[in-house]
Amino acid sequence: MTQLQVIARYTVTFGNELEVESLLTQLADATRAEPGNLSFATYRELDDERKLVLLERYASLDAFTAHRATSHYNDLVLEQIVPRLDSRLIETYVVDATSQFFPDAAGAGAGNTGAADSAGSSDPAHSSTPGLVVRDNPESQTYDALVEDEIVGTLLYEREGPRLVLTHTAVQNRYQHHGIATALIAAALDDIRAKGKKVTILCPLVASFIAGHPEYADLVDPEHPGKRAE
Repeated sequence: MTQLQVIARYTVTFGNELEVESLLTQLADATRAEPGNLSFATYRELDDERKLVLLERYASLDAFTAHRATSHYNDLVLEQIVPRLDSRLIETYVVDATSQFFPDAAGAGAGNTGAADSAGSSDPAHSSTPGLVVRDNPESQTYDALVEDEIVGTLLYEREGPRLVLTHTAVQNRYQHHGIATALIAAALDDIRAKGKKVTILCPLVASFIAGHPEYADLVDPEHPGKRAE
């Protein structure tokens, strides 16, 4: 059984610690009530109360996408918590629930759920999975790759005024090595271009893809480029 582990790292703006703590308590209660949530816990760094780590487990990628489309995520996280943060980083990992190990950790870079797709080296129009469709889901702030209505991959983003911050790409374990991440990123960037927006890159897979396909380099916001390919 494949689950999704989410690790969110927050740095709270000085003076907002109590407000964020209260909001996170509300978020935890609401999230734990979701049918697809398996756990939700918040931890504070020992020597710095402004630094928090959220550990969230979901039954599937679909369940995580549904979480990001809920009213409590929009109200508590996007509208109230995020404005009180100096920084926010979200990581997602596919977890084999029977073994509790990250699949493909040796080849995929410590369990990064999209790394095995090698997004920087494939034809952006190519995927070996028939029937693949990519759609923008503004409610969950994701681009989702679907096969027969099942979400097999997702690209997370955050809105920052006229640009999108591309934060992480995840692909279900059984669909890795099929070009899903490449097709997903290419389709997302094509849609972003059509909408006249720029991007900031925090996702290493997106950075690698653009490094390998420089025709997309003009989409990167020159003032807020984010991460470059390593």
